[in-house]
Amino acid sequence: MSDRLSGHSIERPRFGVAGRVPSVPDRDPQVALVAVDDAVLEQLVEAAITDASADDVTPPLTADPAWTRTRTAWLRDFHRDRRDGLDGPARETTWAITLDQQVVGSVRLQRTERAGLLETGVWLTRSIRGHGVGRAAMAAALREAAALGFTSIRAETTASNAGALTLLERLGFDLAPADDGRNVRALLVFKPSSSRCQDR
Repeated sequence: MSDRLSGHSIERPRFGVAGRVPSVPDRDPQVALVAVDDAVLEQLVEAAITDASADDVTPPLTADPAWTRTRTAWLRDFHRDRRDGLDGPARETTWAITLDQQVVGSVRLQRTERAGLLETGVWLTRSIRGHGVGRAAMAAALREAAALGFTSIRAETTASNAGALTLLERLGFDLAPADDGRNVRALLVFKPSSSRCQDR
């Protein structure tokens, strides 16, 4: 079982000094997807509570939009419960996103009720957004999905989330308004001749 997914390279990650802010790349960020073991999970939680909105990372579990014990516990349980991957009870897998070997977010893939279709989602720390890290992480997750034989991926975001909408469009997703009028649904169908997703 691989500990790290970055294109086709596999290695066990080594992390830098805790609290070091990764440098923001000018182009082509060196992004890796890392399995969420206990050590990585603690770094993921730390990144979330220090540099991400609780509402960006967890469901609205409490009336208070700030990080609470309830939300932090949910985040830990969410990743622990998904360690068995797509064939486990949760039918979902997650990775930590790293830049310069520092955790800066998370991406997930989840089976759906339709054969061949996965759902995806991603969150990033505030300080790293807008520099291509999300695009690189999502592209890596999509390549993994295609390599596993899945044929399409769906995602959903709010109509006001311009960053997410731009990211999905650049990766080739087709966007359509959801029935509630507040969200946007996105769908990407892999080309039969290609086993890899290329971001554009």
